[in-house]
Amino acid sequence: MDYWVFVYIPFFTALIGWLTNKVAIKMLFRPRRPFRVLGILFQGLIPRRQDEIAARTAEIIEKELVTQHFFREKFKKIDLQPHMREFARMLVHDGIAERLRVIPLIGGFINENTLNMLEEIAGEELAGHASALTEKLGDEAERHMEVGAYVEEQIKGFDLDKLESVIQRVASKEFRTIELLGGVLGFAVGVGQLALLWLTGNLNLAF
Repeated sequence: MDYWVFVYIPFFTALIGWLTNKVAIKMLFRPRRPFRVLGILFQGLIPRRQDEIAARTAEIIEKELVTQHFFREKFKKIDLQPHMREFARMLVHDGIAERLRVIPLIGGFINENTLNMLEEIAGEELAGHASALTEKLGDEAERHMEVGAYVEEQIKGFDLDKLESVIQRVASKEFRTIELLGGVLGFAVGVGQLALLWLTGNLNLAF
């Protein structure tokens, strides 16, 4: 009796299990471009379904993550009042002042004190309308920001070499575990085959 059979059958099935899982992981990304062998189409899972992944991801983000009125609620948290004071200063001193000075009669009365008074009035008015402006900006952002379309476009155009590199760096330990698990399961299958041959009295046929 060749007792090496107790070694090479489990070893061989373990090798098959490990290699099968390793190839399966590689086939997530490769081959990049489709090709046919005997009429069967071969292409990596992610390259083949990149457009579908992009569409589904965009749909999930738009419906589940970016909920209704998301942008409006975010804009409500922005305090515009300090910015309104600064905007009033720029509006009066850098904009309105020059226009007022060239108006006959009126221009002669425009001095620093007048401009400071106008700045104060404009600042108070703008600050009083800051909340309404925030609401308006939120509404416009919600209406014009097509998050789903943007996400879909970005995923469709994402470089798959970069994506594979990132995933390999992040999940390399998990991938090695999957490959090892394939080997362990393959080894178990080999042991099971030996046990089945022994129980059925056909073990000698394997030698």
